[in-house]
Amino acid sequence: MVLWMNIRLFSGCLLLMTGIYNVKAWTYHYNIDTNMDWTNARRWCQKNFTDMVAIQNQAEIAYLNQILPLHSAYYWIGIRKIDGHWMWVGTKKHLVPEAANWARNEPNNQGTGEDCVEIYIKRQKDTAKWNDERCNKKKAALCYLASCSDKSCSEHAECVETIGSYKCQCDPGFMGPRCEEAVQCWPVKNPQQGFVQCEGVFGAFHFNSSCQFQCDTGFRLEGEQRLRCLASGHWDNALPVCQAVQCLPIIDAPGGWSMNCTHPLSINSFNSSCEFKCGEGFELQGSNTTWCDHTGHWTHKTPTCTVVTCNPVLASAKSQLTCADPLGKFSFRSSCNATCEEGYRLRGESTLTCLSDGNWSAPTPECEVIRCDALESFQHGTVQCQDRLEKFSYGSLCWLECGAGFTLSGSNSTYCTSQGKWSQDLPVCQAQQCSPLIDPSHGTVTCTHPHGQFSFGTVCEVSCHEGFKLHGTPRMECLEMGKWTDTPPFCLAQQCPLLTAQENGWMNCSHPHSLFSYGSQCFLGCKAGFEIIGEPGMECSASGNWSQEMPSCTAVRCAPLSFSQLPEVGPPPSMNCSHPHGNFSFGSQCFFQCAKSHKLNGTSQLICTSKGYWTNSLPSCVVKEMSVSAGMLIYAAVGVASSAGILLLGGLMFLLMRQFTKKGEKINGPVPLLEESFF
Repeated sequence: MVLWMNIRLFSGCLLLMTGIYNVKAWTYHYNIDTNMDWTNARRWCQKNFTDMVAIQNQAEIAYLNQILPLHSAYYWIGIRKIDGHWMWVGTKKHLVPEAANWARNEPNNQGTGEDCVEIYIKRQKDTAKWNDERCNKKKAALCYLASCSDKSCSEHAECVETIGSYKCQCDPGFMGPRCEEAVQCWPVKNPQQGFVQCEGVFGAFHFNSSCQFQCDTGFRLEGEQRLRCLASGHWDNALPVCQAVQCLPIIDAPGGWSMNCTHPLSINSFNSSCEFKCGEGFELQGSNTTWCDHTGHWTHKTPTCTVVTCNPVLASAKSQLTCADPLGKFSFRSSCNATCEEGYRLRGESTLTCLSDGNWSAPTPECEVIRCDALESFQHGTVQCQDRLEKFSYGSLCWLECGAGFTLSGSNSTYCTSQGKWSQDLPVCQAQQCSPLIDPSHGTVTCTHPHGQFSFGTVCEVSCHEGFKLHGTPRMECLEMGKWTDTPPFCLAQQCPLLTAQENGWMNCSHPHSLFSYGSQCFLGCKAGFEIIGEPGMECSASGNWSQEMPSCTAVRCAPLSFSQLPEVGPPPSMNCSHPHGNFSFGSQCFFQCAKSHKLNGTSQLICTSKGYWTNSLPSCVVKEMSVSAGMLIYAAVGVASSAGILLLGGLMFLLMRQFTKKGEKINGPVPLLEESFF
């Protein structure tokens, strides 16, 4: 009987279905009644369904392991090695490493020719994992049936298989479950002062439709004349607008008239009008109105105004006037700036303006001597000054000195400038400086600075990061002569005990700081024929200790040799063994020898290989056959007269009879030891 199992997936839920429902979905099928090699299993899947199963994710693997029954030979899946690469045969795509689900130490190609893949369903070890296997092995077939058909999607889509169903992947510009609907752009209306005409294969305002715009007479189109509906549901350009014809803007004359304009359509466009009037202090010359006509020109020229004048102004003592007259000498909007000679400051308004009533905006200003801020004694220092005009005024010169034990930082003299500022910033009296300290490598410096950074009285503490040890004095102080009490210390990585490779092993280490110090990592392995005892990786900790004891290498062991395993067909041979690495372990050699009346049946030497297997089966001893010629020689030596000769002659005849009666019979040797078979 052939067992069939259909599994269908709906809306993210996994359901077990029987064959009475006709529902389109991705389904699984298997046959555990007849085991087949990989090629015939795939033919069976392709004949009855779509193909051998192609696993897409871990959820699918878990589900298959849940619903499939345990089968002693396990199941074939659709992966095969082609040109040295593992490939999904259904899609002809390479198996990427991140998608692989191999069992531990697989694929190993043990025995060569393991080019096909099985899945361990409900296996106690490595359950639901993959194993590479020879393709001629007999296993259960595991298949799937696709769900896409010619009628699944419209002509504007591609049908894409999914786990448990399918979906229609729409072409650009189409949407809907079967991709039958064209994407729609927002409707376009006639612009103000214009009109639009639209058309398209899939309908107006749908994908690939276009709209053409035109404006009324007297208006011009701003933007693209033609728009097209894109696959994204947006027009390829912004909607254009119809703008009225523009007149050039009216430029205001300097200090002339003012104007008031109305713009029924847009600024300075068709039908805009402006009214002019002179400002206070001006008289209008020309038309007081104008309009923008349909040709884009104003109907009247811009008018002008006559300016009002003010009385001339004269400079006061120690001052100078600089005037600007945009509309005429000392006229409306004329301005005069007053400045003083060096060392004097202006008292009053520095700028005078001619107003519309013919008067200046302020009285003429005067000049007075400039003063600087008064200087006072500063911390740890004194000030002495010489005043040329008035105390702390323009030209005053001052000297500054520091008290004993401090150094002057800055200029020791300053004078009052014409800007009322001292020529130099006030200096400061600073404590003696020590050389700056920086954080040592893998360490930190923490300081207190009572008189300034790294100056007299500064105290610094040095500490090292985790895993590093301080070498030197941790505390230093800056003395009054600008010297530290000691040389700066430094940090070195904590040392771990030196490691050497174990006998019959090797060691590979990395040292980020120094040999066998904090952060060093060592990985250890064994030579062929030896296996490691303990974890292979070690790391030097911040405390200077290794993370574990040093692992060791021990020889691989073969099964102990014992003649009790063989049937008793004769006395066992003598065995002489050498064990360079331990009893019955890698490199052990055993030699075998029988008594003179017996001969050795099998090899005389066995060797334990690096894989833990003996090179051959145990030998045995069998009785030697006595030839007729040997018997005749014995008879002649003893003589026919003696009773011993008679007995010997009888024995000789017995041997002759046995020689003829058992001619052709074979001597069965001892049963060889069974060797393990790995496949």
